[in-house]
Amino acid sequence: MKLTLGFLSAALALPCALAANSFAGANNYYIYALPTADRIAILDGMKAAGMKVLRTWVTGVGAGQKNSNNIAVPDLEAGGIGNYNDQVLNLIDQLMVDAHARGIKLLIGMHDKNALQGGDIYARTYTVDGFYTRADAINAFNQRITHILNIHKNALLGNQAWSNLSPYIFGLEPQNEPMIFDQSFYLAHLSWICNAAQQIRNNVGDRNQLIFTGGGSAGASVQSTFFGSSCTAIDVVAIHDYTDGYDSYMPNAISQAKAAGKKLIVEEWGSLVGSGRTANLNSNVQKINNYKVPWVYWELISNPDPHQGEDYEIQVNGADWGTISSASQSTAGLTNAPFDFSGALAL
Repeated sequence: MKLTLGFLSAALALPCALAANSFAGANNYYIYALPTADRIAILDGMKAAGMKVLRTWVTGVGAGQKNSNNIAVPDLEAGGIGNYNDQVLNLIDQLMVDAHARGIKLLIGMHDKNALQGGDIYARTYTVDGFYTRADAINAFNQRITHILNIHKNALLGNQAWSNLSPYIFGLEPQNEPMIFDQSFYLAHLSWICNAAQQIRNNVGDRNQLIFTGGGSAGASVQSTFFGSSCTAIDVVAIHDYTDGYDSYMPNAISQAKAAGKKLIVEEWGSLVGSGRTANLNSNVQKINNYKVPWVYWELISNPDPHQGEDYEIQVNGADWGTISSASQSTAGLTNAPFDFSGALAL
């Protein structure tokens, strides 16, 4: 009888292991700096669309991003390396509370390569390349990671460190798109991503806070290094793809990730504004969903799209919102996904 019950238990457990669902989310790099009503409008839209993850990162922003009413916020170390101004962290503290109330968790980057290339304190102190190669720069960045995850406390959540806030934090990554500006340099210094990820894991014991690579250039986001024994702290390889070229690398990437016990996510993708946008949005979703890999759209905004630069923005409840909202809902209904994120998504 015990053997029979054990066999039945194992058999019953098997479908559960295969029943992982896919999901969708969205990016916004300045959402924490928006007025409350605008921030809540994005989060409410995401909730209505069934989105589970909001990605942002710890960096300073100027006022009026994408013609919004966001306030200017200095970077964590705008006043000097190791001279921490926690305003940005305090704002993200509020964001994680607001998101959690709507069933949404945060994916947070410790830094942004755009800030580095824009001449932030790290670039001015160490140069752009030196940020990734100099021992003193690496040590300074490690201290930044520790400050964010363990020294800073969220006063809205019982003065807990972010390392203890797994119900609010889905994942963490060293930097948005590290070294994407130079593919040769990127390939030569993948160890920086692995080592910075290890510093995050050294600060966060809870494995339900996943650690991501930060994304790269389409298929180059996926590197065998990330699946190897020298990169054990990476849990999720993040793909950034604006080329719609998933079919050229996704089957092999899924096989590599599964063999290594890791996961994939399409962490950034977007469709340019134009006459063919709706078709392109639907085509991208269909391609990604063919693989049942979760995706995070770039990006949602709270005000009418100002059509600046590379124009991928979608206003919540504005043009194209119905398309991306419907796509998110259909994605959440996909079962038997190759990667199970349920532990990290749990609130």
